[in-house]
Order: sequence, then structure tokens, then C-alpha cells
Amino acid sequence: MMFLVVLFALAAIVWMLPLIQTGRTFQIATLVLVTGTVFGPSFFAIDGPIQLSLDRMMWGAMFAFVAIRWRMGELRIPQLNRVDAVVAAITGWLLVSVMIGGADPPNEPPPIAKWLFCIAMPAGMYVIARVSEVTESDLKWAYRVFLGLGLYLAVMAIFEVSGIHALVFPRYIVDPADWEFFGRGRGPLLNPSGNGIVMCGALAIAVLGVIRSTFRMRAFYVLLCMLLIGGVYCTLTRSAWLGAIATIGVVALVYSPRWVRVLGLATAVLIGGAGALGLKDQLLRMKRDKNLTSADAEKSIQLRPLLAVVAWEMFKDRPITGHGFGHYFAHSSKYHSIRSYDMPLKDARPYAQHNVFLAMLVDAGLIGLSMLVVMLLTITSMAWNLARDEGHSVAIRCGGLVWLGVFAAYFCNGMFQDVTIIPMVNMFLFFAAGLAVSLYDRGVETVRVERPGRIEPFSAVSMAH
Repeated sequence: MMFLVVLFALAAIVWMLPLIQTGRTFQIATLVLVTGTVFGPSFFAIDGPIQLSLDRMMWGAMFAFVAIRWRMGELRIPQLNRVDAVVAAITGWLLVSVMIGGADPPNEPPPIAKWLFCIAMPAGMYVIARVSEVTESDLKWAYRVFLGLGLYLAVMAIFEVSGIHALVFPRYIVDPADWEFFGRGRGPLLNPSGNGIVMCGALAIAVLGVIRSTFRMRAFYVLLCMLLIGGVYCTLTRSAWLGAIATIGVVALVYSPRWVRVLGLATAVLIGGAGALGLKDQLLRMKRDKNLTSADAEKSIQLRPLLAVVAWEMFKDRPITGHGFGHYFAHSSKYHSIRSYDMPLKDARPYAQHNVFLAMLVDAGLIGLSMLVVMLLTITSMAWNLARDEGHSVAIRCGGLVWLGVFAAYFCNGMFQDVTIIPMVNMFLFFAAGLAVSLYDRGVETVRVERPGRIEPFSAVSMAH
């Protein structure tokens, strides 16, 4: 393991030195995301008061570099807008929520660690995306990197499900001692939903490549889409499948006439509803993990109404401020003993909330939930306008579509589990948010406008150039 760490550190230095010399903080941030995904704490970590991993050390070095550039007058801080204020507010409020939550939950990581790694560091990625001077070459470079990352995750997921464990890297992905989700395409994040969300971001770029590339490159992007869809399928996670469908649908909505969008939406609802009714039993009892039976898979769905009841009762007691971010298990125990519902609420005792919005409502109250919803809706509106504006270059429009694709997957997965606690998910979400807001707010350093009536080659995400 140490030998691999040394090799990776040397490779990272080789990659980062020219980026540091040219001041490309946006590209450095992209490498931080890749490092956190593939070589995160599960790969290598130094335990202490704060667990240090390769990506976390790179994150700190990135901020030190930005601070030096700002101090030397080489970095211009943009004027704050409403999204910046909401991101700062929700980050600050969740820290306050951690402090007022009372004693730490037993046998759980301290809430302050959850805030630091799941909220503060992602908010830092948003800041980096906002203060970076982004050029179209930066965008194209980042799209290629994210496409490559998505393809790597898809291939590893296929190997996991196919049992070709000898080709899976890093090896901890297929370590049976870490039994949760073993047998599914959980990837280096060790979570199939998180794996699916990252792949869906790459899928949005690949689908756009199919639409906007030249005829010769279109077959290449179709192949990429098929591999990414295969990877998402291998997560064996229903919410991840919904996320992939939503991601493809979002890109199709942007590039389709109105009548096609309406007809496609109606068809999707009819086919989806009919398919869900016809395959209800198979979907409910689908065996996924090697260590779980199909009955266990069905039980996971039956638990969600119980968790919703617990969330409602907890919300009624503290509707405004919540019970404290990261303190769910410290306060939820007594609510599983309520008998007025005639439901086995005790069965849900070992489980966290399986909905990101209910989890935020219970932990941070209406204050936290309202700020989260405002942030997501505002950024989605900006990204939609970016993606639909034909006056922008393909690279800029793709920036809006990356957010729409990541958010679509985030929402679909978040309706069935608390994706906030999945490592790296918020890092990608906040970075995509910062990119969309920056492009909407000030564009890029050099903007190349598309000529009306001409379909330009999709060089923005082409990996062939």
C-alpha cells in the first residue's frame, strides 16, 4: 500500500506542478475530485484528531495556493451573489446545528466530522469554482477528465458484478470483509448510489457528445454512453437507474423541440407506470448484495414508511431548528417506541433516514431544509438558462448540463437515501454548482459564440483532440 501511495504522490506532483505554475486552480480542483474518488480515505488515511487522506491534503494545499495567489494580487474575487450567500448561510447554519445538538451519538462518528467532510469541504469546492478564472480550454480539459473518471467507474462496476475481481483497482473495492453493498457496483466510494451519481455526471457529457459531435465521432460517444449506462446498471440500485434515466432525459429536453418534450414526458410516464406495475414484485424482491437475500431487499423498501413516520414525529417536536446536524441517532431512539401508529417502528431503529430532504428536515429543521431547497432550485434555474442559451459555446452550455445531470441523479438517489453522508457526493455537487454559477455570472475569459444555423463539432468534450 505504501508503495502505491508513493507512486501516486509522485504522479500527482508531476501533474500539479505545471498547473501551479500556470495558476490553473480550476484544473487542480478537478484533480482533487478525481483523487478523492479513486484514492480517498479507504485507499490511504492517517488517523488522528482529524483523519487525513491524500485528497484532503490536496484540498488543503489547493486552498493554500489560492490564498497565496490572492495575496499576490493574481486572483480576483468575484462579487458575491445570492447563491454565494445561501451556500455560506447553509454551511454556517449546519455548523451551529452541530453545536446545539447536544451530546454526540453513541458508536457514530462525531457530528463535527460529518460537517467538516460532508459540508465544509464541499463548500470549499464551490468557492474554488467561483474564484477560478475559467477558460474554455479549462472546461474542455475538465470534461475529458470527468468522462475518463466515469468510464473507469463503469468498467470497475462491470468487473465487480461479473466477478472479475482480479482486474478491479483499488483492491479494497472487492474486499468481502467490508460487506455492505458487496456484490454490487459500489466502486471506490463503496456505495452504489454515490457511484451512480458520479457516472451520471459523465453520462450527461457523453450524451451531449452524441448530440453535438460530428458524424465520425458520434459512434464513439454512443459507445461511451453504453458503457456508462452499463456501469449504472451494475450498481443494481433502483434509484441509480432512475438517476441515469433522468440525466438522459434532461439533455434530451434541452435539445428537443417543445412538442417532442411534451410527448416524451407523457410516454415516459405511461411506460414507466405500466412497467412498474407489471414488474412490481420483481423490483421489490430483486436480490442485489451477495450477503443479503431478496427478502432483505424487499424489507429495505418496507422500512421507508417507518422512517418517514419517525421523521414526522421528530419534526413536530423541533420544527424550526431540528435536533442537530449529525445527531439523528442521539435523539431518534424514543420515537421508535411510539405505538399509536400500529406500525413496527422499532424495525427502523438501526437505520438512518433514507431521504436527503427528510434527513435535513429532522437534523437542521425548516431553516436548513429551506436553504437547501432554495440553493438547489436557484442553481438549477441558472444551469437551465445556460444550457438553453444557443448564444453560448458548447463548452459553456455543457457546464449547465453537467449541473443538471448531477442534480437529476442527486435528486433521484436522494429521494431514497441520505446522499449527504456518501463520501464525495457533495464534493461533486458543490463543484458543479460553483461552475454553473460562475458561468452564469461572468462566463469565461474568452467566449466563442456559436454561429446561428451551424452545428459546430462537439470539441468541448472530445477525447480525440
